[in-house]
Formats: sequence, C-alpha cells, structure tokens
Amino acid sequence: MNLYDIKKDSKISVLMIYGSPRRGGNTGKLMDRFEKGLLSNKNINQNGLFIEKIFIKDIKFSSCIECRHCSIDGECAIKDEMQKIYIKLINCDFLAISSPVFFTCVSGYLKSFIDRCQRFWALKYELGKRIIEKERKGVFISTAGSDSNTIFNCPRKAIRALFDVLYIKYDKDFTYSKVDLKGDILKRQDALDEVFEYAMNLIIG
Repeated sequence: MNLYDIKKDSKISVLMIYGSPRRGGNTGKLMDRFEKGLLSNKNINQNGLFIEKIFIKDIKFSSCIECRHCSIDGECAIKDEMQKIYIKLINCDFLAISSPVFFTCVSGYLKSFIDRCQRFWALKYELGKRIIEKERKGVFISTAGSDSNTIFNCPRKAIRALFDVLYIKYDKDFTYSKVDLKGDILKRQDALDEVFEYAMNLIIG
C-alpha cells in the first residue's frame, strides 16, 4: 500500500486503538462501552458505519530506530505491520485511543506505536506535505491507579502530539483515577455511562 492511498468510499470509518498490554482490562471495558454507544448512535447511518479495532500488543512491529529516513521522503524505512496501520490512520474518520497509565505516561506498547508515527511529523513539519485534508476528531480513554491530580498530564501530551501530526482535533478525553485492579472500572457506572453517552450522541463528519 502507498502512503497516499486515500479512502474514497462513503463509509464512516472509526478506528479504535487499544494500547493496554492486556485484553479485557479497565480501558478495554471503556472502549467496549464506546463501541456500544456508537452502535446506538442515531446520528450515524449504521449501514455505513465501519468500526475497526487494533490491539497494539498483537501487532508485529519494532520501535523507531531514529534513522531519520522519514525526513527525506516521509516514508518509514522499517517494513513491518505498521505499514498497513499507517493507511488506517490516514483514512479513518474518527480515532479513539485507550491506554492505562504506566509510570505517568501511556503504556510502552502505545508509546512505541506513537514513536513509529514520526513519519507524519516529518511530513507535516519538515517536508511541508499535507496528505490528510478532511476534518476529523479523536478521543483518549485512560485509567490510573493513582489519585494524583496531575497523573494524566503526560499521557494527554503524548496523545495530543499524535493527533496533531494526524490533523485530528483532540475532542475530549475520558480519564479516571483510582482505577487499578482489573475490573475496577465496572464499579464506576458514571464512567461507563459517560463514555457510552458521548459515543451515542457523537456526530462524525
């Protein structure tokens, strides 16, 4: 696939990226609620809705090696499964990303994924090439065991930086502290409802 293969069909594509190293965890449960909200959304033609889930832990890819090849032509020199993901990032109409907080930032899996998006930074800021013209939005979903008021500051910065190079408006985040053990989020009906209602009323496009 070529980096510049832009989607031409009329479907609404929602890309959901799960950044946790485990399935079915707290952020995973929140993402599932987000999906259910989308499927109940009357603002969206459900026949034209395409939801794709990516579990980063299952992707076979390496970390950025800082070879600077993308500074030359906007292409990544590492040929692995990220090549297909790049196309999905370009073509989606809405992006939802989730991750628990690890050492005050996103998971290591998600951070490596974000680092591999350096090519988009190079395209935007070094090469001056804008390959994404449409307006689109994204959200960030996260949980942390800590109750610190600043625990989500660094994760938000990482996601905002990613959204910036993808020309995605950081529309909202859903962050919940004191959620640590697997299943803790199920005790927070307010959180589950908040994510569901946002997705149920979301307008895409």
